[in-house]
Amino acid sequence: MAVKNRGISHDLLIHPGETIYDVLEERGLTQKELAQRAGVSEAFLSDVIHGSKDISKGLAMGLEYALGVPNSFWLNLQANYDAEVLSLHEEESVREEEKEVLTSIHEIVVYLRKMSLIEDGLTQSQMVISLRKLLQVSSLTGLKSLAPTGVFRMSDSALVNPDVLGAWLCLCKVLGTAETIDSRFESEKVDELVSGIKEIMLTGKKDFRKELRSLLAQYGIDFSLLVNFRGAPVHGYAARKEDGSIQMVLTLRGSFADIFWFSLFHELGHIVNGDVSKAGGFIDVQNSRDERREAAADSFACEALLDSGSYKNFVNKGVYSYTAIRNYAKTQNVPPYVVIGRLQKEKIIPWSWYQKYKPRYKWAEAEMS
Repeated sequence: MAVKNRGISHDLLIHPGETIYDVLEERGLTQKELAQRAGVSEAFLSDVIHGSKDISKGLAMGLEYALGVPNSFWLNLQANYDAEVLSLHEEESVREEEKEVLTSIHEIVVYLRKMSLIEDGLTQSQMVISLRKLLQVSSLTGLKSLAPTGVFRMSDSALVNPDVLGAWLCLCKVLGTAETIDSRFESEKVDELVSGIKEIMLTGKKDFRKELRSLLAQYGIDFSLLVNFRGAPVHGYAARKEDGSIQMVLTLRGSFADIFWFSLFHELGHIVNGDVSKAGGFIDVQNSRDERREAAADSFACEALLDSGSYKNFVNKGVYSYTAIRNYAKTQNVPPYVVIGRLQKEKIIPWSWYQKYKPRYKWAEAEMS
């Protein structure tokens, strides 16, 4: 549902003092008599009734004694009015710097409109307010401060837009608050999880996202997919949530099946290897400075998909017909395209070989369009 921000007219705001006036009329009391009963000055009560002063805690208590209406009613009435006034002046808080951020994160704005997460036809100020609420930040100028420093190689720093990366991370966290996972991740059950994932792979379903989310949730992982945006060269994100489960967000870097599944196992490798700390999340970026952790995650993914010893023997045989690849894939409980993708990446066979056997996930293309 789109985040709405249409504002409210000042003429429609009802000050709590008007409610006090209505009670006076209904009960036939004068302001002087009510002031005496409530233990406040007549001048103060008059100011409240005319909207120039607010209901204080003392007056709320006095009104409870004088009128038999709980003090919580009067305090809530005042609090609701204050909130409405704050909303009325919300657009006035939008600075030019925040409007400039809209240009910086234009691609994200377009995506959010497409997904009906924000409305069309908003003014710049209304758009800023909608994004504040959706991304859960008090100011869009603070997005850049959320982007991690020191994780990208300096030679590739021009590819990073801090505003975009900060907004992307906010979207990840919003996705993570949407689901509650009862189970907790246990490294001892990783082999079970890997087997379960392979079963989903082998079904050959074109859209398995629901089943995959359900499976990972059983092992304490809140899984979701999020598109790539220029300026946020991120493969994935993992973090420990407040409820103790682990959130894993995978970006849609391409629609080829072999790339998708390797990326999933790579992110799982970061979790298994302890890269997700209690203090914060782990961002798996392109051109990472931390080559050690990336290599370890790659190693986990390779081993989980294809046993290293058996793969080495298969390669040493030097027979790369599709029949040979298919038969080897069966021994590893994976689809043939997993073996094809590995051989292509390692330049053992040309990229042009067996492309027709590599599925492309159309839903990934739809998400990215």
